[in-house]
Amino acid sequence: MAKKNSIGTPSLFVGGTILFSLAWMMPSFPLLAFVGFAPFIAIAANNRKEKSMWSSLELVLLGLSISFFAGSLFSFDLLASILAHTILFTLSFLGYTFVRKSLGPGVSIITLSIFWLTIEYILLKWSPLPVTFLADLFFLKPEWTAWNPATGYLGASFWVLITNTFLYQAVLTEKKVNWIFVVLFLFTVIGPLIYSYTIADDLITRDQMTQLYSSSSNETNDYNLNGEFIPRTAAWVSVLIVLFTLVKRKTTKK
Repeated sequence: MAKKNSIGTPSLFVGGTILFSLAWMMPSFPLLAFVGFAPFIAIAANNRKEKSMWSSLELVLLGLSISFFAGSLFSFDLLASILAHTILFTLSFLGYTFVRKSLGPGVSIITLSIFWLTIEYILLKWSPLPVTFLADLFFLKPEWTAWNPATGYLGASFWVLITNTFLYQAVLTEKKVNWIFVVLFLFTVIGPLIYSYTIADDLITRDQMTQLYSSSSNETNDYNLNGEFIPRTAAWVSVLIVLFTLVKRKTTKK
């Protein structure tokens, strides 16, 4: 369940835009990847039922656009592509808001992450334009994500989303600091890093992912057989969520 917080939406917008932009601009040490997305999650949680579904989402769209634009080193050649994809990514926030307004405040904030991963998977398979994924935050630090043969390259996108979700639950809700979520946040940041540096001896690169989804490979390694397991699973779950929400809305109106 997502809880509203006492921090104003404009402050969340400014803080999120600055932190997330810096995360993209510091790829050699992208530690801000684990905190910069949380303010945008808080903005979605602040969009309560007394407001329209579109309320505050324009700030999410603007903040994400600025952040991805910063990640391109302010390349105007990529601006149109960035805006198009950011609009699609903002639909994950709209989808979460729609589900929560339909099913009630008990809907988990993790729904937002499921929709985001679904959009990444759709863009991976069908976008004709270059796409920036959250996993690309670590493109200069692949040793941080050497655990990803089991999850796929976009498993790192889920890593960003889940750590930021735990951070939101820990310090950006209307309650005092939730130390359980603080521990979960630290564990989900540090645990995969330790595993990557001490145990893992292989990793999936963006080039491998792109090759798998742009050609028919005859290799039979685990990654080629399973593909991007996490976003693919998120896509199926999101379909179930949307169908259940539509059925619930229809039966409620009767």
